[in-house]
Amino acid sequence: MIKKLLVVLSLFVIFLHSTCVNAEGFKDIEIFDPKQDKVVKVVQSNPQIQNMITSWITNLEGLYKNDPATDDGYVVRIPLDPKVKCKSLNALVSEVYILIPENEPPCYLIFEDENKLLSLPFNGDMDKLSKILDFKLNNN
Repeated sequence: MIKKLLVVLSLFVIFLHSTCVNAEGFKDIEIFDPKQDKVVKVVQSNPQIQNMITSWITNLEGLYKNDPATDDGYVVRIPLDPKVKCKSLNALVSEVYILIPENEPPCYLIFEDENKLLSLPFNGDMDKLSKILDFKLNNN
């Protein structure tokens, strides 16, 4: 009788014991339109996109000369997994924002480890990025 009681109590404790599980969500790329003030497209990241963006940002140099604030164009948020080491920033980057204004050259917006915002010139291929995201990013 005592054995049955112990087994039942043990099973009761096991089933009612809450377990915390930290699940990593999918890292999605978001395309934001400031005119509509909303995300207009979400694309699931994949190794091809990750490798392309990583190759673009690892050797960034110089600062963006224009004011990166804009009310037009698009902003593409790309989370990076794993974090990428940028030579010129001497920092690990976990996500990159590509600002694509209608009448200015595009640029990267990158937050350093201490949340310092840097604006760097875009050195990638906009047509290739548009094709891989299946979204027309430039209005030209």
